[in-house]
This record gives sequence, structure tokens and C-alpha cells, in this order.
Amino acid sequence: MPRLFRILNAIYLMNSRLLNACEGRASDRMPFLPAIYEQKAWFVHSTPSIVCRDPELFTQALLAEFEIVRPDALTIGIDVYNVEAEAVGARVIYYDGEDPSIPAVDPDGTIFHGEEDIVNLRLPDPQKDGRMPLHLGVARRVLAKLGNELPVRGAVTGPFSLAAHLVGAEHLFMLTITHPALVKKLLRFSLEVAKEYSAAYVKVGCGVVIFDSQASPEILSPAMYRTFVLEPTKRLIDFIHSLGLRHVPLIIGGNTTKILDAYLETGANNILCDFSADVERFREQCSVTGRAFRRNIDTADFLTLSREDLIARAKKCIDESRGYPGFIFGTGVVPFGTPVGHFAILRNVLHEYAR
Repeated sequence: MPRLFRILNAIYLMNSRLLNACEGRASDRMPFLPAIYEQKAWFVHSTPSIVCRDPELFTQALLAEFEIVRPDALTIGIDVYNVEAEAVGARVIYYDGEDPSIPAVDPDGTIFHGEEDIVNLRLPDPQKDGRMPLHLGVARRVLAKLGNELPVRGAVTGPFSLAAHLVGAEHLFMLTITHPALVKKLLRFSLEVAKEYSAAYVKVGCGVVIFDSQASPEILSPAMYRTFVLEPTKRLIDFIHSLGLRHVPLIIGGNTTKILDAYLETGANNILCDFSADVERFREQCSVTGRAFRRNIDTADFLTLSREDLIARAKKCIDESRGYPGFIFGTGVVPFGTPVGHFAILRNVLHEYAR
């Protein structure tokens, strides 16, 4: 009985940590959410191009992530920005053999070039088009295995990032200056795609995570964020809330300090404070607005980072929480091939601080 109690208690804690952080309640320790996408393939000794198209391997990779990393949530996604664009009709480059490169939309395979293409854009069916059905099937399998143990969320591309993949990022940024009304039409289409895909994930029992790093102030000015991105993002999050999901994370990488006010206006209650952002500003403004935020440690050198430096980096990040209950311990995107021992080290630091 004592052993069974410990197992049930561990499951309860894993299930509740992220929820507690999103609602401003303390837990036994802060949630652990490393950003693991292409690294999933490493866990099953394969490559991102192979795993992202194989539902069985994809499922095995997520189960392996759970066993190896022990995160406080899982995300259904490997090449998270390609799925909707491909379902709409963009061409994605996959890599053969043992090439670990991350699939990407072919710059020559974009499908939107001007006003005349608006009427030809077709809203994809998540049950039929591209890899959307594969992702939904993987979500069902993972939920069947782990749905009682931790939150499972589907990756959804935000409206601006999807538009960038349909047009080409440089072309889209030029259009924001030369043809702003056309960009807004395209964003309305992208919003509908995101809504359909989000609804499909919710229908299978998943949460949703919105990824929109093409809207980072390192790429797009804060004024342009308000002009083009804020409204469709708010509408998407409002829609997801209407489906019954209380907590919607919005992931925008880079130094988002300059857009923090607008970021909070989106309605997302779980936002990203990347390693280059001002954690003091995030903690101050999120505490006032009652929002959770994930603080990332830098992972650019994870393939060669020493154990001592990794521990120091993790401790510094945890210290930055200053006891804020909405603080989530995260990482930048984990590079493919990162030693699995890194995750045990990060967990051990978290547990040490929790004692």
C-alpha cells in the first residue's frame, strides 16, 4: 500500500504541476518543460524526417521522451511549423538516409505569391490532408497510454508563422509594407486553418500549444506585431477557450521583452520568456496579470556543454523564479543528438531545489 500510494501521488503531482503554475498555485516543485521536437527522433535512434512521417515511430518517440525526460507535459510535434503549410499545399523538403536535418518548407514550394492566390487557398481538413491526420492519430495513441499521467498538447502554428510559410518569410515582411491589406486577408485564412486544427486536437482530448516565433520582435517590429499579429492571435485563443480549454500556451521565441504588453493582451495565460528576454520584466508583469511563463535556458551548446556548466545554468534559471508560483523551468529547442544524461541532470537540480 505505501508503494501504491507513492506511485499514485507521483502521477497526481505530474498531472497537477503545470495546472498549478497556470493558476498561480505552488506545487512540490516548478514544472519541467524542455523544448523537445527534433530530439524526439534521437530517442528512437532515427531521424526527424523519418519519425515525423511514421505514426508508430512517432508514438514510440513520445513514449520514450516521457520515460527519459519525465517532463510535466508532452507536445505532439517534431517539425512544428510545417504541418499546416503542407496540408494547405506547400511543399516540404524531407531528408533521406541518416541525414538529421529538420524538414522545412521548400522556398520554391510556397503557394502564395499575390492577390490572385487568395481565392485559390483551400482550407485543409485535419482528418484528411497532409500529416494532420497522422498527428491526430499519434495524439490518440499517446493519450491512451499516458493521458492519465500528464498533459498532452498538440502543436498548432500561429497565424503569422503559417502565413510566413505559405508566402516565404522575406516576401511576407515586404508585403506588410507594400500590401498590408493583402497580408491581413492572408492572416484571416491562416487563422481559420489554426482554428480547424486546434478543434481537431481538442476533439481527440488534447490540449493545444500555439507556436508563432516568426512574430518575434527579433524579426517583426513591436508596432507591426500590434498591427498584424495581435488581433488574429487573440481571436484564435478566444476560439480555443470557447472549446473548453482554460489554458493556452503561446510560444514566441527570442527576446520578446519589447512586445510583452501585447503578448499578455493575446489572452494566452502561459507565455515564453526565452533566455535572451528580461526575466525581471516577465516576472513583474506576469505576477500583476496572473499569468504563467516558461523561462528557457540557452541550449545552443548543449551537444558539448559540460555537466558543471549545465548545473550552473539550471541553478541560475531556477533562482530567477524568486518563488513565483507561475514560473515554469524550460529550455530552448534541444538540439538533435543531445546526450540523454542532460535531462537527468536538469531533473536532479530541480529536485535538489525542491527539498
